[in-house]
Amino acid sequence: MSQLSRRDWATMNLEQVRDQLLDAAAFGKYLPPEQLENAAGKIGEGLRVFRVLTDESELEGDDRPGGARGCRGRSSMRGLRRGEPPAS
Repeated sequence: MSQLSRRDWATMNLEQVRDQLLDAAAFGKYLPPEQLENAAGKIGEGLRVFRVLTDESELEGDDRPGGARGCRGRSSMRGLRRGEPPAS
């Protein structure tokens, strides 16, 4: 089996945490503090990996679709309140 790239490893960890939290929420399962700390660690490490990869692709001038040099404008979601449709 080949080794996962840093991006694939981070994605896999974030998906595992998402699945664990969804399972707990859907079925009312209790997650002890140790599992929550582990999940927080996986999220933090995943974010760190994505931050490093984003910084690297910006330095390389990554212009690919989905690359780090995407939209630099204000988020269209900023300032929205729950239940309000976005401005047209």
